[in-house]
Amino acid sequence: MTGDNATGGHKLPETDINLFSDLPMIGEQASRIYRFTVGRRFFSKEDIADGLDLQPEEADKSLQHLLQCRLIRRLEHDSGRYEVVPPDQARTLLLGAPVRSLNRLMQQVDTLRAEFAKLVPIYEASLARRMSSQAVEIVPDLTTARDLISELSARCEKEVLTAQPGGARPREILEEAAQRTIELLERGVRMRTLYQYSAQFDNATLAFTERMAAKGAEVRAVPHMLNRVIVFDGEAALIEHHEGSAGAVLVHDPSVVAFLAAVFEQHWLSAKPLLLEYDREHVTSTSDKVKQEILRLFIQGEEDKVISRRLGMSTRTCQRHLSDIMRQIGARNRAHAGYLISERGLLTLLPD
Repeated sequence: MTGDNATGGHKLPETDINLFSDLPMIGEQASRIYRFTVGRRFFSKEDIADGLDLQPEEADKSLQHLLQCRLIRRLEHDSGRYEVVPPDQARTLLLGAPVRSLNRLMQQVDTLRAEFAKLVPIYEASLARRMSSQAVEIVPDLTTARDLISELSARCEKEVLTAQPGGARPREILEEAAQRTIELLERGVRMRTLYQYSAQFDNATLAFTERMAAKGAEVRAVPHMLNRVIVFDGEAALIEHHEGSAGAVLVHDPSVVAFLAAVFEQHWLSAKPLLLEYDREHVTSTSDKVKQEILRLFIQGEEDKVISRRLGMSTRTCQRHLSDIMRQIGARNRAHAGYLISERGLLTLLPD
């Protein structure tokens, strides 16, 4: 596909890239010679060599470079003598053709950008509708996933259920979600969100949830691992891709969406309200529940990295909790801890 057919009637100018890459730089030596000659009406190679103590070859090379930069020119009646060219004039002589080519290219880029921009609303308006024709659709990238969330949110009338695994959420994600969530709540849409306990120790996430709660959002927390999911009106759901890519999976099958909503409800019933203000007793209770989950995963033989990922915390935090647990139960090492926990029922030492 070439020529006009490739650009819908607009042909990109054939810009010579070498026109830009081969432009000479002036440099320190050329500036030194230009400074020496600028006060002379005419000069020769010998004048430069004698005046600046240069070898004839070096003086000749420098003159050729100044000629290339258009900062000097040969006299018409004497090719061995030169005169200085004003910098503004030299700049025009040197850069005129490249700048004209660049301006033509930029005009073409602006035209194409405007034409592509006209197509964006058309694409976005049909994105969710087009995908809803299939029960399950792979959303290939993060940008498309965000477009879908925005469109499905705009069409939502009753309730949005969201489960957010892990601990702290990136600030840019929170900022993006804030306006969309506020618009939903102001339209009377119910908004319920599940976090993991580890989210309670991130200031940015807490500030976001406090702001949303003031608008009417409901937020609770659970100690165990969640799968990321957003359910819109019980009719459509976005779930994370199993490969952990930046994309997602859009589900429209009624049975699958109903199952995802039911799983969310089970978690919601056992979850605790996310505390937005510091409370020592609550923090202690939360820490105990986290340790209990760590114990359960530990006796199942899971590695520290797996445990920390499932509980939404860093590996270092997970290891610190394990050290506290080992000290609490009197374990000499990890193997001894596993023995004490599984053989003596020490898992019951921590509250349910």
